Amino acid sequence: MDIWIDYLGKFHPVVLHLPIGALLFTFLLALLGFKEVKPFRLPIKIGIIFSFFSAFASSILGYLLYDSGGYDADSVQRHLILGWSTTACIGLLWILFKRVTYRTIFLPFFVVSISVLTLTGHYGGQITHGQEYLALPVAPEKEDLIDTDSIQLYNQAIAKVFDKKCVSCHNFSKRKGGLALHQPAAILEGGERGMPYETGNSTKSRITTYADLPLEDDLHMPPKGRPQLTPSEIKLLAYWIDQGAAFEGTASLERFPEEVQQSFAQFLPKALPEVEPLSVKTLVKLQENGFRLTSYTADTPFLQVKYSGKTLERDALNILTDAAEQVVELELSNLELPERFWEKIGAFKNLLKLKIDGTNTEDQNLEKLVELPLTSLNIGRTPVTTAGARSLFGHPTLERLYAWNTKIAVREEEKLQEQTPIKLAFGVFEGFSKPQQLKPPQLTTEKTLFDSEIAVDFFSKIKGNVIRYTLDGSDPDSTSLRYEDPIKIGTSLTLKARSFKEGWLPSDVFTEDYFKVGKKIEKHQMLTRPSNRYSGVHKLFDFEEGSTNFADGNWLGFSGNDLEFTTKISTNESIENITVSCMESIGGWIIYPKSIRVYGRSGEDSFSEIGRYDYRPKKIPTETTKKSFTLPIKVEDYTEIKLVVKNIGTLPQWHPAAGNEAWLFVDEILFW
Repeated sequence: MDIWIDYLGKFHPVVLHLPIGALLFTFLLALLGFKEVKPFRLPIKIGIIFSFFSAFASSILGYLLYDSGGYDADSVQRHLILGWSTTACIGLLWILFKRVTYRTIFLPFFVVSISVLTLTGHYGGQITHGQEYLALPVAPEKEDLIDTDSIQLYNQAIAKVFDKKCVSCHNFSKRKGGLALHQPAAILEGGERGMPYETGNSTKSRITTYADLPLEDDLHMPPKGRPQLTPSEIKLLAYWIDQGAAFEGTASLERFPEEVQQSFAQFLPKALPEVEPLSVKTLVKLQENGFRLTSYTADTPFLQVKYSGKTLERDALNILTDAAEQVVELELSNLELPERFWEKIGAFKNLLKLKIDGTNTEDQNLEKLVELPLTSLNIGRTPVTTAGARSLFGHPTLERLYAWNTKIAVREEEKLQEQTPIKLAFGVFEGFSKPQQLKPPQLTTEKTLFDSEIAVDFFSKIKGNVIRYTLDGSDPDSTSLRYEDPIKIGTSLTLKARSFKEGWLPSDVFTEDYFKVGKKIEKHQMLTRPSNRYSGVHKLFDFEEGSTNFADGNWLGFSGNDLEFTTKISTNESIENITVSCMESIGGWIIYPKSIRVYGRSGEDSFSEIGRYDYRPKKIPTETTKKSFTLPIKVEDYTEIKLVVKNIGTLPQWHPAAGNEAWLFVDEILFW
């Protein structure tokens, strides 16, 4: 049910425009009826009624959207209150119409209602586009020179990529998935699934791997319909992560790998040569001959040129050639290009982008483009073959080649891409021809503790995949048990599951430990104290599992210190294992314990070690996770147990906040 409620909330951006348009149109009718309202009474009444019900629906859907999560409460509060206020104002208009003086009461109150509507839209715009969305435009600072010996990778490139492609959904006000990317402090907080990257390992970082998923995949980011990360931007992000994801510091551009230097070049000032601006006479002639002109950048003579004629006549080509030095982008689509055009193409020495799709361009013509500083070329719907495309592979500056609906065979497309760093676009989404890895199956419940029996149910967002599982701790393969109905578990065990589907790579292994609860700790003595913010010792023994939200009230937190306690046991109790449930969240500075020690004694004797567990992570963590650590112990004739869960102390070197005190979070301790 919650899923459908969240889904309905997504219709708020669609419905909210109905009351806005209807009320403004009705207000116009009300103004027209200022002198004589009688002819307009019926349409005004209909407009107010429609505005009221659509505003009411929009307010309901807006609340559902807010309740689904991902929005900052403080930022939404004013918009939410004003939305309901707008609905109330329209309702009052409906009541006041025909009941009060039209000119002195009804119309002034209508103005008030429009004002409330405007404020509601304003604060809604702040949520969607940021608080500065109505700031006056400021001319960018002119960057004539840049010190390539002191490149600040985050400030000069990574932050700009985030701002352009990510921040619209991951900002202070709107945190999809609990993640914000608008500033370093917010990035370090992570999201609902922890950090968006694994420091030092871009191949395991969601922020890069999700960008490489097929556009139709649910996890692909940015989502379909949003501006997508370019291959060069993904390379920069990957390099930044692999080098430690630092927010400060400088490095020489020459120390970057060559492909990273090429990717970074887009963030450097364009080194276009100085040329004389075209005369007014030439500009007029260009327009008279069917060319549409747009300034490339402010305060420069360079132009973006698009030809709107049906054939490129001699006079048009001559005047275009006269302006060749000033043209940096040229569009000549759906034309029969004369041979004279290819004879003169060398004059366009500053041409960066060329669109000649739908023309008669052939393989031999493309050879004449190698000397131009092109970064983008569109040859779609032309008779170009594989040989013609391959002739461009030695081009020193070309980044993208659009070659859809050409004579290049489909079977050759992937082979061509393997032969060149130029990004080739053949009309299908990136990654279509390569198998993608499935996501691990997910559980419908997080409960892992039970006293008699528990039923475990899986779900997956990918249709047609098969989930296979094991209950003996081994990794599942294509021959393991197939999941069809809820799995009934009656003993303590480790469940592992994996997704399989033809044409896809199998998912990583999903692992969950289940515990049949035995002894419940009634009496204990704490030797160390948790932080006041995350206290309540009873949480360790209440069989209430914490979620991956460390602030859900079920976790005990220890800042910089260990967890130590003792408890009495009777000699006839059968205890073979102790399990400690912990959390790890890089954004929350929470790290799994360094080690766990169990000691036993009889009477007043000294404690002797009866169990130990030393944790050594295999990789740097990036997500918020829970983990249960189980120690086999030998109680023998002991009457008292002492447990020590060791905090790592300070955050390790790989952590963005290295050197600060680490947190240890524990929610359950089980004796079984």
